[in-house]
Amino acid sequence: MKRFLVVFAAVTLCCSLVRAQEAEDAGSGAVLSIIPRLDAGIIYGALDGDEAELIPTFGNTSLYTLFEGTFAGNWSFSLCNHWYSVDAWGDSAKGIFVLPAADLYHLNVPGLGNNAFNFLDWAYITWAPGPFEFTLGKQVALMGGFEFDDYDFDVNPLLASDIWNGYNCYNWGLTAAWHTLKETSTVSFQVSTNPLNNGISFGAGWNGEYGPYSMKWSALTYSVPGAEKPWDVLVCLGNRLTFGNFQITADWFNHCADPVFITDEERYSAYHYSYPLTKGNTIIGSVLYSHGSGKFDIGAKAVWNGVDTTAPYGYVKDESGVLIPTPIPPQYEATYGDLPSVRAGFWGSWYPLKGSQALRIQAAAGLSNYFYVNEGGSFFATLGATWNFEIPLWGN
Repeated sequence: MKRFLVVFAAVTLCCSLVRAQEAEDAGSGAVLSIIPRLDAGIIYGALDGDEAELIPTFGNTSLYTLFEGTFAGNWSFSLCNHWYSVDAWGDSAKGIFVLPAADLYHLNVPGLGNNAFNFLDWAYITWAPGPFEFTLGKQVALMGGFEFDDYDFDVNPLLASDIWNGYNCYNWGLTAAWHTLKETSTVSFQVSTNPLNNGISFGAGWNGEYGPYSMKWSALTYSVPGAEKPWDVLVCLGNRLTFGNFQITADWFNHCADPVFITDEERYSAYHYSYPLTKGNTIIGSVLYSHGSGKFDIGAKAVWNGVDTTAPYGYVKDESGVLIPTPIPPQYEATYGDLPSVRAGFWGSWYPLKGSQALRIQAAAGLSNYFYVNEGGSFFATLGATWNFEIPLWGN
């Protein structure tokens, strides 16, 4: 089934590109964007159990390409490649630069949807007849929340939530959506490969825009092969208020990312075939101000990650290949159990080019009790630039 999805999506996308090139429809067109990002900064914290020190980080330094277009009136396509990145969490301090195929979002599970196609974030084609919309290919899993709305190259991982950093959101599948006549509400359903690669997931979502209030709510049910309870549900309620140039956003998940899965290299190796989420609550809150001139944005963000210590911490395969529940390791109970992991900070973006946001200068700084911590917290700050170089290929 997975091979069929890959081949079918690839063939369909190739056919769509041929049709797009031949189309003479006034609404047809395609753009190739080449997007390099360079960040540099410091983390002040404890690395590998040592005393606190200054650790260099290269943030979200990366190279992406984005190929998007429309044709035949109600067809569109999008293909995003993640060609290169560094590890914002400290491998760069050791002089290690990693390709995404080796370490993308700290999830290196062999199989379709993760390691085998990590360089390909998404590749899908969409047909939108009337109020309906059908999307086939590799795409974002149907999950609510506004944090996943941003392109990866627009996110600072040090300020992103634990779920954003640890969850594989790109999977192969089919999504069907229906828009109301006034296009204020959208109801979607999705079937796709699951985050563990060994089964299937089903999702349902409700997006809406009602005056100043916007919402992204969803429930994603996915299989956990071999576990005592073979199905789990990831629920997210994303809410946003917009007043003029201000946005206030709050996302809630009924799960947390596995903290040791991201921060502990030894247990990370053991978790190659494991469950990257655990029971708990994730709350993401942010405030954004966008200047009316379009020249700069400033914002503040806080993430609260509270692990449910009464629930299984995660799942690890035993020698026979069965996923078994594991408790929170004692050395992490104080940080990730009794105390939630928290991070908070500020960021800003400045667009120096006249009449364009192609070039962005970005900066961020914040505090966390999450990474490089023995006792106390850590501080991080980054400064960088992103260039979105667009090349119109055909059409408007």
